[in-house]
Amino acid sequence: MTVKEFEPKKPKLFPSCRMSLALMVMTGTFILFHLRINLNFAIVCMVKERPLNSTATNTSKAICRQLNNTNDGGADLEDGIIMGEFEWDKELQALVLGSVYWGFCSSQIVGGFLGDRGSSKKIILFGMGIYSILSFFIPLAARWNVGILITLRVIQGFCSGLSSPCFNVLFRHWTTKEERATLAGIGYSGYTIASVLTFPISGMLCEHGFAGGWPSIFYVGGVMGLLWCICLTIFVFDSPSCHPRITQEEKEFLEKNSQTEDESKKRTSWIELWRVFTAPAIVVYIITQYGSSWGFFSMVVYLPLYLREVLDFNVADNGLLSATPYLLSLATHYLCGPLSDWLATKKFCSLTVQRKVFTAIGTLIPGLLMFLMGLFDCDNRELALLVLTLSVMMTEFCIVGGYQFSLFDVAPDYAGVITGVSHTLATSSGFFSPIVMALLTPNGTQEEWLVVFYVTGTIYLVCCVTYSLFGTSKPLVIKKRRNSLVDPSIIEPLNSNKK
Repeated sequence: MTVKEFEPKKPKLFPSCRMSLALMVMTGTFILFHLRINLNFAIVCMVKERPLNSTATNTSKAICRQLNNTNDGGADLEDGIIMGEFEWDKELQALVLGSVYWGFCSSQIVGGFLGDRGSSKKIILFGMGIYSILSFFIPLAARWNVGILITLRVIQGFCSGLSSPCFNVLFRHWTTKEERATLAGIGYSGYTIASVLTFPISGMLCEHGFAGGWPSIFYVGGVMGLLWCICLTIFVFDSPSCHPRITQEEKEFLEKNSQTEDESKKRTSWIELWRVFTAPAIVVYIITQYGSSWGFFSMVVYLPLYLREVLDFNVADNGLLSATPYLLSLATHYLCGPLSDWLATKKFCSLTVQRKVFTAIGTLIPGLLMFLMGLFDCDNRELALLVLTLSVMMTEFCIVGGYQFSLFDVAPDYAGVITGVSHTLATSSGFFSPIVMALLTPNGTQEEWLVVFYVTGTIYLVCCVTYSLFGTSKPLVIKKRRNSLVDPSIIEPLNSNKK
């Protein structure tokens, strides 16, 4: 009798507790990101815009409105001023949009640290619950005092940051190496789905919603979050050993093949963590994630404003068109996961080479396309939207199958805390990019937006070069004698010299 006969057979993926977790993570990341970015579109309806005959006239927009017969192509006008009840300048809008990322950055390390040592489910439940409840108070805070609004958004970001790293910890327990890209790809597609649905839903609610239009955007998001928390308590468990409804076959399969560390390894010293974060593979991972996140958050924050200020789409069209790039991106997302798993199974190349190719596709192509954006105006705005769509689609390659999954290859036992630190640094771009955008586009002209796209394109290209030269998927291993982390590529030459 061979050894393989004693190995647990691979249970079917659907239906299974593994797929159930992936679907719950998908809806959870959808709600987390929806609550984070719904203000990006709502602010288009909330804020009054300067009339076109003001001192800072946007000539490109004026031409667009003439070509589109004023009201047909533009937003609703009243006495030359675009709809909205708040008179916030560009700098204040940037402050409001970026405030959620202040809290998000400050809590992810804590969330990852706690997730590696405690119950990820409880941390996610706490974070998502508070996050959703506070959403109901956003309209009241906006009308009362903008400082209160910013404070609420910071707290929301803090709660979101507690939850996000814990999803990686759950996947460490519930996925195997052969299924990770597919299941994690499904789970993290919630971010892309949120980008697809948030803008058209917000556009519809802005014009036809209850409670005055734009406030209903936040009420709907809060209800969705609370309903998801109820489902979390029923369907999600920290590990297969805790799940009361898992089959014995699936439990044995996961316990043998998932990357779950021994309980004795849960207590790690600060020295050990320092060695983790100074390892070249982790440093390159963090740098690449920061640049990729800058490009992603830039598009999420910029797109509704760009469509309004330069291409002059109205509110309803703005919502649908803002979602178009992410709708096609979602299709690319679901393609990349199985493709990555298939390539890894066939072993056409090393995992490091595969990650580098996917990352290059997801950073080089978007970077080059950003430099083309300055060539378009309202005469060819459909072509501009096509280029933006291709750019957003290509970024999915580096997220699903590229550098993003190299974390599980390099240091799976530290996935929670590394995710917390890397996301803390990466999502700082979420509050830096709106500030940079506001400084570069005070009048919202096409020429000013051109600089924004050039900056984003340059950052993408730096990411491509960095990961292509220094990225790796070789695992870091613990040297038992000193309990320190070292790269196998460093150990092998030493061993060969001893021989």
